[in-house]
Amino acid sequence: MKRRFYKIILTLSLILAFTSCSNGSNQTEEVSVSSVEDLLENIDKSKPSNEENIDQAPELTDDRKDDAKDKWENSLAKAKKKEEEERKKLPKFEENPSRDGEDETEESKEVRVKFFGDTMAHLGQIQYAYNYGGGSYDFTNQFSYISDFVADADLAITNYETTTNPNRAYTGYPKFNTPPTYLDAIKEAGFDVVTTANNHALDTDEQGLFTTIDAIEESGLDFVGSFRDETERILYKDLGDLRLAILSYTYGANGVYDLLSLREEVPNLNYLKEDTIKADIKMAKSKGADFVIIYPHWGIEYQSYPSNEVIELSKNMIEWGADIIIGNHPHVVQPIDTYKASDGREGLIAYALGNFVSIQSLEMNGDIRVEQNISIEVSLKNFEDGAKITGIDIHPLWVGSNYDDYGQSIKTYLCEDFLEGGKYYDQVDEYQRERIRKAYEMSLETVREEVL
Repeated sequence: MKRRFYKIILTLSLILAFTSCSNGSNQTEEVSVSSVEDLLENIDKSKPSNEENIDQAPELTDDRKDDAKDKWENSLAKAKKKEEEERKKLPKFEENPSRDGEDETEESKEVRVKFFGDTMAHLGQIQYAYNYGGGSYDFTNQFSYISDFVADADLAITNYETTTNPNRAYTGYPKFNTPPTYLDAIKEAGFDVVTTANNHALDTDEQGLFTTIDAIEESGLDFVGSFRDETERILYKDLGDLRLAILSYTYGANGVYDLLSLREEVPNLNYLKEDTIKADIKMAKSKGADFVIIYPHWGIEYQSYPSNEVIELSKNMIEWGADIIIGNHPHVVQPIDTYKASDGREGLIAYALGNFVSIQSLEMNGDIRVEQNISIEVSLKNFEDGAKITGIDIHPLWVGSNYDDYGQSIKTYLCEDFLEGGKYYDQVDEYQRERIRKAYEMSLETVREEVL
């Protein structure tokens, strides 16, 4: 009994000591998250290792040991006294009173959202999935190295740059049409939301726009960018005490209907129109959105720097109330920037994340950038003075290919997993690792480029 009492005292002392330390550090962290620009500038700064701290620790002499022992015994005595005082305050009839019925607000939970680029489906990918699945179109192999990373998020989003229309043949570029099992594999990989406003949304015409929506819902994913009725224009996701509003728009849908006639805009696809975007942001705010996230499909293909029109529009969207902008379409990585609106809010802008999954490569396209892409991990949290971005992490990715018994195997690699110290280091050869290292270095260099 006596030993148990001392264990209780020891535990209470440790808890008090830990609480004292953690309260101070948390306050410092909360102050430091006020600037999105500061978070972005510090994403690659390393922390000192435990080994360095150990090497610098002074050696304990006998006098220091005796002094430490005295301080420890004093802390135990103080803890015992504090415990007795706290115990006297408890109701006599109940040692641990029930909290049922109390109006107590729990501390806001931090939410992590991971953003990804264009998820493509070229013909080689479809052919491989058919062979790999024995005729059932199994796309899961594409995500075998990345699914753990995707699933380790409260919300994961990618752009679904193809259609799914069972009434048409399955094809790749220039008119994409992919089996519904692709969406099943995307869901199984850990994704929650796909955006559908892109220039390939009408590759199988208006019918394909609606059959794609049906297939997405059948897979268990959410979608935004195309819609059956106006109630689906904005996607709301409630995560803890945070409400996220997700919007998606495209500059167009490959304006040629056939070789002779231009395609007219269809009413069930979101286009990059300023009045529409402003109205949607206003609506999202009126519905209680803490963060407005926009996935615009814009820019010039294979350009590593955004156009002036895109830069101007991105700043306007922040002014109108958007908080995070995740651009796509160029098929290569572009810079990441921040913009401070006139009302003091600071928004995060990623102009293009590149191809998350694609058959494009240095060998296929003569351009190594098309096999490089990034994922952005953003941490969000509610504070007394409003919701804020509390963390930003940039994760370079690489899309590589090998040939096996089923054809050309396309897989997405989280670069850090395959470089020195990575958990999959031994899963690639030196040639692949060099390409992965190139993707890592080039992507980080590009995202840090200043946007004027």
